[in-house]
Amino acid sequence: MGVFESFRVAWDMLRLHKLRAFLTMLGVIIGVMSVSLIAEVSGGFNHFLTDEIKKLGSDTIIVFFDPGRNQGRGLGKVDKLTNDDIDYIRNRASSIDLVSGIYQGPVDTIRHGDRTLKNPRIFATDENQAQLSRVGITKGRHMNHQDLADLANVCVIGDETAQRLFGDKEALGQTVTMRGLTLEVIGVMERIDIMGQTNGRDVWLPLTTAQKKWLGGDAVSYITARPKEGFTVQQAMDDVWQIMMRKSNNRPIYRVDSRESIITVFGVMVGVAGGMLSGVAALSLLVGGIGIMNIMLVSVTERTREIGLRKAVGATKSAVLTQFLVESMLLSLVGGLMGMALAWLLGQGITLVTVQLKQPTKAGFQMPFDPITATVATAVSLLIGVVFGIYPAAKASSLSPIEALRME
Repeated sequence: MGVFESFRVAWDMLRLHKLRAFLTMLGVIIGVMSVSLIAEVSGGFNHFLTDEIKKLGSDTIIVFFDPGRNQGRGLGKVDKLTNDDIDYIRNRASSIDLVSGIYQGPVDTIRHGDRTLKNPRIFATDENQAQLSRVGITKGRHMNHQDLADLANVCVIGDETAQRLFGDKEALGQTVTMRGLTLEVIGVMERIDIMGQTNGRDVWLPLTTAQKKWLGGDAVSYITARPKEGFTVQQAMDDVWQIMMRKSNNRPIYRVDSRESIITVFGVMVGVAGGMLSGVAALSLLVGGIGIMNIMLVSVTERTREIGLRKAVGATKSAVLTQFLVESMLLSLVGGLMGMALAWLLGQGITLVTVQLKQPTKAGFQMPFDPITATVATAVSLLIGVVFGIYPAAKASSLSPIEALRME
């Protein structure tokens, strides 16, 4: 009997005992489905995270003052980032296209007439920040260089801020007050929602205005920058790091990061977590293999007379071994394919539901099917079928035809 004929006989046996075959394959089905589904969730989360970060620009470089990296050594006169650091990077980093400083203001309350908005996010920045953060404008305009040069009392606000303070009135040209500083609204920002955070409650004002008329000093909370065309984010980060190290006399008191590296770090974390969960889920494949071995041993016992008859009419030991091994492999293969199909269907179902609910974003939660992971899981299940099928097949092939025919 050839291998093809063995597959045909094995398929007939599977069809003859449908319920038993399904229960036997259940462990393999669950194992392959679980591994494939975990891969889909991991891929979906990476896709979601990448899209969210890209809304603000994945190529944005961020510079922080981080004295903890200096391991207790003296900081000299440096105790914060300042306007000088912005100019230092702008004038010396040949790989940088745009650079901007941001000061995140203290918690405050802004007012317009008898309306108030508590705890808005207040940012003092410059004309480059809108480009760096990819924040558009729906009404009016963003701040420009002249606003900073003139220390203008102007601001750009989020849509929620506009709604809370002005209701149905036109926001442009209106004034808002905070800690005695009165600002004219010159623009309303396009709304951006990222991982549960929104810029709807933001208030942006010129950095020079905040420093000279409100906060005092020349400090900034952090600096953002973007590489020129032709330079990678990593090249620009290295350039900025070397420049800041020279400025600090080689004291590591600054930290240079990027949104692209944040995506990479989270991607690695998700991959590791997904791999660990997949390893746990793959244990069900082992359980499935044990189930296949058990049912094949039962099958050998049930078909002892058939084995004896086949060997009596000339079937070789290898033919019987191949027959039972093929049956074991077929159970694993069909179970693996069913697991792949169920994982794909569940992934598509989750995607459709989240798209309808518009959660966690308007595009829903995309769960791309990973055929490589699913194929590997199915191949592993097939290998398990071989491994756990060898003993029952060997037992069947080693039966003496005379003794087998005597069995009742």
